[in-house]
Amino acid sequence: MADIQSDVPPFQPTMPPAPAPSATPATPPCERCLALADDPRRREPPACLALRGTAPVVRQSAAGVPYSMLSFSCRDCGTAWRLYDRANELFVSWVPERPLER
Repeated sequence: MADIQSDVPPFQPTMPPAPAPSATPATPPCERCLALADDPRRREPPACLALRGTAPVVRQSAAGVPYSMLSFSCRDCGTAWRLYDRANELFVSWVPERPLER
């Protein structure tokens, strides 16, 4: 039997290149984000925050308490925030997605 040769090279799986680490440091939080971190229970978001997505994520805590979560991003410094709100609670909780560096 004759040998069959193909012009197609053998399959070699390749991994996508790893993203290069950022050479520039992260933007430090602006004054309004620092003020929000100091008072994370206020309801009104600062004017610099923009809503990411439109529908709140509704979940339940380990203790069975339902809560909703909205995501925001600061237009000035890029800090990402999560707003947690529980039903029948007076206060909310603003939590940065990453710890703020002062």
